[in-house]
Amino acid sequence: MMRLIQTIGLCAVFYGFAAQAAWQDLFCDEANCPQEQQVVALQNNAPAPNPVPTNKAQVESCVVVKGSAPTKDVDQSFARKMAIRDALEQASLKNNVSIKSDQSVENYQLTLNSTRFTSHSKVKSFSVLEEGFEDAEDLYGQAKKGPLNYEVTVEACLTEERGVCTNLMGNQYQTRLAIAPVVFEHAAQANDIANLLSGYQLELERRLRNEGYQNLVKLQTSIDIQPNRQVTPNINPEVLRNVREQTAAQYVLLTVLRSMSSHVEDRGIKTHIKRYYNLEVPADSRYVEADWYVVDLLNNELVYQSRGGFDVKGDVWVGRDRPFGSNAFFATNTGKVFHALLDKEVNDAMDYLHCKPFQSEVIDVRDDQYIILLSGDSGAKAGDDLAVYHKTGRPVRFGGADLGLDTQPGAFLKITRVMSRFAVAELTAKKGVVQVGDIVKAW
Repeated sequence: MMRLIQTIGLCAVFYGFAAQAAWQDLFCDEANCPQEQQVVALQNNAPAPNPVPTNKAQVESCVVVKGSAPTKDVDQSFARKMAIRDALEQASLKNNVSIKSDQSVENYQLTLNSTRFTSHSKVKSFSVLEEGFEDAEDLYGQAKKGPLNYEVTVEACLTEERGVCTNLMGNQYQTRLAIAPVVFEHAAQANDIANLLSGYQLELERRLRNEGYQNLVKLQTSIDIQPNRQVTPNINPEVLRNVREQTAAQYVLLTVLRSMSSHVEDRGIKTHIKRYYNLEVPADSRYVEADWYVVDLLNNELVYQSRGGFDVKGDVWVGRDRPFGSNAFFATNTGKVFHALLDKEVNDAMDYLHCKPFQSEVIDVRDDQYIILLSGDSGAKAGDDLAVYHKTGRPVRFGGADLGLDTQPGAFLKITRVMSRFAVAELTAKKGVVQVGDIVKAW
């Protein structure tokens, strides 16, 4: 019986070593696994294994596709642009596509059959290989009736690489961002800091510019806070329209300081003695928390929000002789926390706005020239192409809310001059008349 127990024990030990080795094979890092594999290959005089493809090679591929567009009631240049758009849509469906199908059967008959295709790839670049009108005859040698479609053959390179901007006209612009004044719900918590709200707004602008975001403007508007009311972004169309008219911005960054509360954490004998003799006990802990939001001024919607909060320990008193934003302020414990909070907000805003498609509107028409609300800081240059979308029908409303208007592509513009606050463009292709208020955006 004892020998049987020992045998079972030895088996269990060997099994434990084997299991441990198996788990180690599942977890690799650069410090061990790659080096060990290379040593084994050299000892066996075998060729070294092929390197693993980089992420860029894995996620990028080029395809050749054909697109077409009708030429009825439009000029050839407009049909060409629309054919290129169709080709790019076809190319995006060639890689990393998710398919959602919905089917319904009633009494053994198919009553619903719908399929939705969603591409997760982006067009990094493209080139037109061939173009022209389709064949005048069909497969049976018969002449086609009606205007011929315009066809293009495009080579498009797709990518799933994170942070890569699609190389389409207008997508490389920096969208204009307005920085709103900061609001604070509990002003009494910051009596020891001078210029908190204006300093925070100025510091946001400075840090965004240092990170390379130049298309910025500060919103010079005072914001009143009603006591005992939760502060949230106001997406009322009238309010956002006023901000848009003041700043010509596409987005606005809103910041709300939620807390700067300070209190005493040290419960030692010295604290009790001071309180017994009614002596002042300075706070040794502070919690700083803020929310920030990005609001789309054209579509009247909140598109991004985040929160940051940090604890401060030790000497949390600042003093009004060290105003917000100064080197003396950032040298304090509270200033170091605000430094981290500002960095987090700036990084969040930069990450969200990266590669966001440009969108604006036609604000004036002068003979054959079209004025676009477009800042020179956006990176736009003469020769760039942009698409015009006509607003059609009445505004869509639901539950008392304005959901916006339907739009349809109607023309293409080429920028001829870029000024500081607007750009001048000329018509290159059209389907209808371009009017003031039409949407202008990237393809």
